[in-house]
Amino acid sequence: MSRIATIAQSRFSVFTALNTQERLFEAQTQVGTGLKAQDFAGLGQEAGRLVSVRNEFSRVEQFRSNIETTERRLELMSFSLERVERISHEFRTTLLNAKNGETANVIGLPALAQGLLDQISDLLNVKDESRFLFAGGNIQNKPVDLNNGTYTPPTVPPFPAVADTDWYGGDNVTQQSRIDEDFVINYGVKANEPSIERVIRAFDAISEITFTSPPSAAEVTAVDDAIALLTVAIEAPPVGEKTLNELFSEVELNRVLLRDVNIKHENFAAFAEQTIIDIEQVDPAEAITRLNIEQVSLEASFATIARIQSLLLLNFLR
Repeated sequence: MSRIATIAQSRFSVFTALNTQERLFEAQTQVGTGLKAQDFAGLGQEAGRLVSVRNEFSRVEQFRSNIETTERRLELMSFSLERVERISHEFRTTLLNAKNGETANVIGLPALAQGLLDQISDLLNVKDESRFLFAGGNIQNKPVDLNNGTYTPPTVPPFPAVADTDWYGGDNVTQQSRIDEDFVINYGVKANEPSIERVIRAFDAISEITFTSPPSAAEVTAVDDAIALLTVAIEAPPVGEKTLNELFSEVELNRVLLRDVNIKHENFAAFAEQTIIDIEQVDPAEAITRLNIEQVSLEASFATIARIQSLLLLNFLR
């Protein structure tokens, strides 16, 4: 035997160096990628927790996406309903001021009513991307189309006493959105709501009148009927029906609900993101320190191996 070092000692030194080299490579990879491991196996017991947190985070992100979409739609509907109510208020005031004498003909009530009716139609035909919001579940059809070939405008006077919603292109389906694990919200307003129908009927009826000068008793009665119908829509609907403001408030309450639920999801998402970071990512300073230590250890291991392999019996005897 030409070496003092035994085979066992030599093998142990090489084994130690290889282990150090493996830890060095792991530290280099962590510093380079910022991750503790490149697969779940490398995370040990934390792997199961990571999968669980990621799955829950994914579900919460879907809920947040649903909330964002629903909130956007409700915001558009809220704006439309607020404008429809304001237009109705203002036009009712105009009718109250215009029903006496020749004013009705002078200020051009029919043209004004038609222009405002066009605005109301546009507001109720609002879309979010490709879907009409006031059409219930029939999202591809305009909810308000007074020229659809089915609806017949009234001949006034007399004022139309019966509702006619042949202009409505939607259906009676209520939209839904899942915003939490066990929480599905029903939301939205349909354009065939009684108060909205009354508004459209009042504007449409006035737009169809050809006023005489001075207005006839029948024409004045028609204006009075339009005022009364707008008053019902704005202030005093039958039991079980909603005013325009109540429809607006219903939408706003849903928006408040969405915001409250979203705050809960945001808090969990922040917790989940930090948990995922803690499980997956390394502390840069710690990783660099460990890398330096392993480099020094590897150099020492190589030096030890070289020293052992140089201990020949001849050199020892010298």
